[in-house]
Amino acid sequence: MFSHTHSIQGRLSRSLSALALLFALTAAVLVARDSYNETHEFQDDLLKQVAQNLAPNTPIHHDDEDDDDDAPIHTQTANTPSQQRLNVAGLGGGYHTILHQQTWYRVYIHDTEPQPTVVWQSMATRNELIWQSVLYSILPLLLLIPLFYALTWWVVRRTLAPIAQLSGSLKTRTSADLSPLSLNNIPVELHDLIKSFNHLLHTTEHTLNQQQRFIADAAHELRTPMTALSVQAERLQHETLPENLRQPLADLQQGIRRNRQLLEQLLQHARAQSPDGSRPKSQIAIQTLFRQVIQDLLPLAQSKMQDLGVSSEWNAQLFANETDLYILIKTLCDNAIRYTPENGQIDLSLSETDTEWIIHIEDNGIGIPPHERLRVFDPFYRILGNEQEGSGLGLAIAHTIAQNHDGKIELHNSQKFTHGLWVQVHLSKAATSIQAA
Repeated sequence: MFSHTHSIQGRLSRSLSALALLFALTAAVLVARDSYNETHEFQDDLLKQVAQNLAPNTPIHHDDEDDDDDAPIHTQTANTPSQQRLNVAGLGGGYHTILHQQTWYRVYIHDTEPQPTVVWQSMATRNELIWQSVLYSILPLLLLIPLFYALTWWVVRRTLAPIAQLSGSLKTRTSADLSPLSLNNIPVELHDLIKSFNHLLHTTEHTLNQQQRFIADAAHELRTPMTALSVQAERLQHETLPENLRQPLADLQQGIRRNRQLLEQLLQHARAQSPDGSRPKSQIAIQTLFRQVIQDLLPLAQSKMQDLGVSSEWNAQLFANETDLYILIKTLCDNAIRYTPENGQIDLSLSETDTEWIIHIEDNGIGIPPHERLRVFDPFYRILGNEQEGSGLGLAIAHTIAQNHDGKIELHNSQKFTHGLWVQVHLSKAATSIQAA
């Protein structure tokens, strides 16, 4: 959710991190300046303290004896030999920075009699100590920068967690779930957005319900006259008719059957798109459902001398709407029978993964070209060039039922036969397991 360039989390994290870096660097500069000045003053005070505590006639102490490993300080009194003296002629008392034998020194001159006391320190050593002190002062701030980055990322992610949860809940919804979103655990700033979204869901649900009612009502209204026409056509078939009227009567009966099938499928499609609450679920033995479908379609398969059967005896228990699942499997098997030539074979089976049940329907028919496999799920779409009767609603109904069970239908080339279609119906275990009840 937050991986895109314009993500709120990314922008907040980058903005807060940039501000933190700016404040940290500003604080580091100020601390470094103060530390530099304080250390510089401390070293000056140290030179002054040594000079004031040094008696004028103190015996000579050579550099290697006076040097401190951390801050070597050199002294010059009246007893210092002339060859070891620092030339401070013309300099008054106090602090000075001088160049002696190509080396810079920080010098403090304390006026004493008969000669002033001189204390000095190498500027190179002095600066090294000062910058060490500066580094030790700002190091904690520098180390806190990555820690603050991590803390900023965690706080922003935790603050925006309700948005991520909302996004996740929307992703897991089926296309038929138009129930309103809950405002629980949602930040107040998002309440207006959620309310607007819920209003859109309500409007969409109302519109879809109107469309479904219209289709269902129209199908119901047309069913009665179509049944009457079918009865009248059957009566005419038993009458003695001239030869030139028999073929038109057969064509009329075929048209009536096609329209009755269309009406039934329109009702099934409207029912499949109705809310889940109107389709109660129950425990279903998949083998029982397979046998029921085979029994109902066996006359059609036998008319083409086809082998319609089950290739696995595993009897898993699914929790779903029995009518929906029956229509789903029957529709796919009916298509397989119609598009498989005589003496063909259609096999049903079931397998599972950790998260899904997979219903397999595999045949050695003509198959479906890869470029048509997405279009065949559109309502009323029929592949050009085939002579089979149909309205183009069957696969659309099956697709809708699969989606209602958090599933999908995939079409592949047959793996068992040299040609044909392999239909895989993936159904979510979370939506069709007994525990889901």
